[in-house]
Amino acid sequence: MQADPSGISNDRGVVSRIEDDKAVLAVGPSRTPIHLALDELPEGVREGTWVVLDMQLSPPMALAIDETMTAERSGDG
Repeated sequence: MQADPSGISNDRGVVSRIEDDKAVLAVGPSRTPIHLALDELPEGVREGTWVVLDMQLSPPMALAIDETMTAERSGDG
């Protein structure tokens, strides 16, 4: 997991489902559910997409799609 310039590591979450205008992401080893509006997520997000999150903000901010994890773990979301 890469750290940002402050030295704090970003977390990853997988989009487990999309309901109306919200996405439910499973975050961290315990797969804690986080609800984010679709317009707060990177373009192209769908169920099974892994997203890099800044968990230091409240609510968490989606920074980018993790293309590598999405490809490696397709079907794991």
